[in-house]
Amino acid sequence: MARLAFFGTPELAATCLASLLEQSRHDVVVAVCQPDRPQGRGHKLEAPPVKKLALDRGIPILQPQTLKKDSVDGDAFFAAFSDLRVDLAVVAAYGRIIPKRVLALPPREFVNVHGSLLPRWRGAAPIQRALEAGDPETGVCLMHMVAALDAGDIYATGRLAIDDDDDAASLTKKMAALGGSMLREHVDALAEGALPRVPQSDEGVTYAEMLKKEEARLDFTEPARKVFNHARAMQPWPGTVVEIDGTGPAASGACAPEVLKLFGPRLTELDTSSVVPGTLVDVDQDRGAVFACIDRGIAFAQVQRPNKGRTSAWQWGQTRAR
Repeated sequence: MARLAFFGTPELAATCLASLLEQSRHDVVVAVCQPDRPQGRGHKLEAPPVKKLALDRGIPILQPQTLKKDSVDGDAFFAAFSDLRVDLAVVAAYGRIIPKRVLALPPREFVNVHGSLLPRWRGAAPIQRALEAGDPETGVCLMHMVAALDAGDIYATGRLAIDDDDDAASLTKKMAALGGSMLREHVDALAEGALPRVPQSDEGVTYAEMLKKEEARLDFTEPARKVFNHARAMQPWPGTVVEIDGTGPAASGACAPEVLKLFGPRLTELDTSSVVPGTLVDVDQDRGAVFACIDRGIAFAQVQRPNKGRTSAWQWGQTRAR
């Protein structure tokens, strides 16, 4: 039986940890996750999903503020982690860079559950960037961790088609399930050091930059397919927003501009090539709120006004027309 450590923070990581715990012959001796963070309007501290699962399963938890050497927290973590005598460490969306001295501790070293078909989309946001780029498929790689960003050898690869109905939230859930399944299949061989690994190709390397809040703004001067891919990549964060005229009749010109959050993007066949990009061209019960791109319209099923709840685009349009 191997002694395992698990590094991860969000729901995707919790799904992978749950899969590891199904392998009863191995002992998960610690879960390492980021500190509790303020959540919601009340800014109440909330534990991350991995911590909640670990507490429920009686797994010891470490939540260092930093892993950096020569910091009080980083050095304390290094000492505590060294004492655990871990055989293998598994990482899934931990959210911090793991220093070389920590990577070198376990005899079987570190294995990362990475959400892309490496070497495509190394970096912080591989799921979102695959959607944004319009990739037809993505996948999960079990990767040997090295100091260079997501450049380690590959132990195993699982592939997953990207559907038009997917956004980053739904695709993340699929990737988590796939990653968990791959861990169940390969953890025995990984713990024994018996799973061969293949170096990544030097060709086709791309980088998935971290998402920025400013990316919520849509650029309707692009083709509808590109706007659609961007919109679904930004869900649930930073979301998708558009600025339109106020909530009164559009022809009145009397209302101040309003920023709306948009949800549920769908492509339409409505030709908007002769319409100013970004124009709200229609709100109907079937399609929702339709905005003009340079070639055709893109519709959104739901909207959210500032400080209001989410509603159907049709209901919002009826209110706006009054």
